Amino acid sequence: MNKTLKIIIATIILVVISYLSYFFYVTIRYSHSSDKQTYKEYMWVFKDSVKTNLNTNFCYSYVKKRDVYNNFHYKDIYNIIVWEFKDLANVELKKATINQNVNLYDVKFQSGEILNKGSDLEFTINYGFVFNSEINVNLDEYSKIERTFKGTNYKGFYGSINHMSLSNEKGEHQILSDFTKGLTPTVFLFYKGHQSFYIVMINSEKPFDENIIKILNLD
Repeated sequence: MNKTLKIIIATIILVVISYLSYFFYVTIRYSHSSDKQTYKEYMWVFKDSVKTNLNTNFCYSYVKKRDVYNNFHYKDIYNIIVWEFKDLANVELKKATINQNVNLYDVKFQSGEILNKGSDLEFTINYGFVFNSEINVNLDEYSKIERTFKGTNYKGFYGSINHMSLSNEKGEHQILSDFTKGLTPTVFLFYKGHQSFYIVMINSEKPFDENIIKILNLD
């Protein structure tokens, strides 16, 4: 093997090692860890009268230092997501906006992870995403809002969602959601309470409406 070939091979090996090292570093630093216990810390979201109807066999969380995603199943009919964003604890609820007819098909992340891969609702997350002073929800042109609603500590809508994103104060998309089976009836709301900021999503294949939020503690 001549010297030039050795140098080429060594260079290729170095590049591969560098790439793999960077890949594992980014994955370890930015990926969520999954567990079956953290969701218990978020049971306060539900009124006591409905907690016995939560199927804990299908409850789980994806955890990071700055955000915690929790998934609940209610009466084996409703899928409920409670997602805490700790960096937004001091953000005013009125700053959160709901935008429609947004083109999301060109949104790509250089690196990221997918939560709930292979399920009816996947979330693609930009590694190292940042929500400092604002969070907004963006619906694609196929999604439709039927009704909006608000309370002292929350605001949201009932409608059907196809693709959706969460963007920051700069308008940069940070999280993409995909209902893989197409338009899905969903309640979406921003909630400011318990010294933090949350997004709650409730969806089901069965008919329902925004009155489903009566099962939640939104005081």
